[in-house]
Amino acid sequence: MNLPNKLAILRIILVIPFVIFLSLALEVSDNTAVSVTMRVFATIIFVGASITDYYDGKIARKYNLITNLGKLLDPLADKILVISALVTLAKFSQISLWFVIVIIFRELMITGLRSIVAAEGVVIAAESLGKWKTATQMVALTLIILIPFSFTINNILLLIPLILTIVSGVEYVVKCKNVLNK
Repeated sequence: MNLPNKLAILRIILVIPFVIFLSLALEVSDNTAVSVTMRVFATIIFVGASITDYYDGKIARKYNLITNLGKLLDPLADKILVISALVTLAKFSQISLWFVIVIIFRELMITGLRSIVAAEGVVIAAESLGKWKTATQMVALTLIILIPFSFTINNILLLIPLILTIVSGVEYVVKCKNVLNK
């Protein structure tokens, strides 16, 4: 197993302590030392896991370590990390559930489309809009995890990532249109 794949697996494993610390912080829900400490730990884990997303891809491309396992693990790890953050935040009424549903729907739809086009031998590379979507999700979620903003401010912070999620999803569907019409 190469380093990029190990980083993707590490990202998946880090979801467990991340959700534990975030849940503990949100259960306490005040600004006591315990809550603040749990938020800081959750943020450190989330940011660390997010950084591995950048480096696993960079290392894989630079050293030609791209594998089929990596093609599966990398986007899966991203989705697990982001969705776990969104679901945990929604569970504790920190963000709107419908934001979470829209984002999960898009991710499942794109995963299904990738499977269909891959079966046809077509590979559609991630576009810059999709990369911006992921980056803005990570930044917004980091702020929401670290700082106890209000429900309204949290949702405002997620607006740009939500818009990019929808637009990049539509962009992907348009690119797959020829394969889907077969």
